[in-house]
Amino acid sequence: MKFRFLSLLMLVFLVMGCVAQTPPSSTYITSKTGISGLVTGRDGRGVADAWVYAYRNTSSSLRGPADFGVSTDSNGNYFLALVEGAYYLIARWRQAGGEAGPPRAGDAWAMHEQNPLLVEADRVSRADFRLQGVQAGQPVLLRSGSFSQGKTGFTGLLVDSKGELLAGAFALAYSDLDFRRMPDYTSAVVGSDGRFQLYLPAGERFCLAARTRTRGQPIEGEPYGLLAAGDAGCLATVEHRLIDVGNIRLRPYQR
Repeated sequence: MKFRFLSLLMLVFLVMGCVAQTPPSSTYITSKTGISGLVTGRDGRGVADAWVYAYRNTSSSLRGPADFGVSTDSNGNYFLALVEGAYYLIARWRQAGGEAGPPRAGDAWAMHEQNPLLVEADRVSRADFRLQGVQAGQPVLLRSGSFSQGKTGFTGLLVDSKGELLAGAFALAYSDLDFRRMPDYTSAVVGSDGRFQLYLPAGERFCLAARTRTRGQPIEGEPYGLLAAGDAGCLATVEHRLIDVGNIRLRPYQR
């Protein structure tokens, strides 16, 4: 009898422990400190069962388990209870469901435009997201050290070999003409409008490229392009100016 009682007690503790690890629903939040907002799709409608994650820093490049996370309700609303501090936010929706796993074709994501967002004591900050799609084999996150906002850098359009707007690619900045290595800075993934914003330090010179991946050697057939050949594709940044560089044309890569 004593053994059965202890077994039952351990089972109760185990169940309570699992419940305690489940991110809180916005319906039951009573905290006065945190972040609330709305997650929508490209059609502007709220997305149910999306996840909003908060990271304390970018040491993981916003990959892997987040420090905090919560799912949206049936209308796309969420509340993330947090202690005061600065947080990097990203929203994800997985077509297959679930709260974790690598991005796959058919999934959607969005990074908060004002990362890091400051949370103050006894105050609820606002952070809304509009999700964009993930293409097959496409990484969706900035590499560590890249900027998600700013007033200095470059902007322009990414187009394909036919001159049509190209979604799902990245603009990359290198401090020299060695494009074989990891880029120094990476833009967020470009949407259907083909427009990129590449935020960079002021007063430095960068060589610009674009591709559909952010690391590793370009693979045969991957859309890839440079702003221009040689030094002509390298420009200096001007403080508080987002310089429009025009179009970067991406063509199938050939070795």
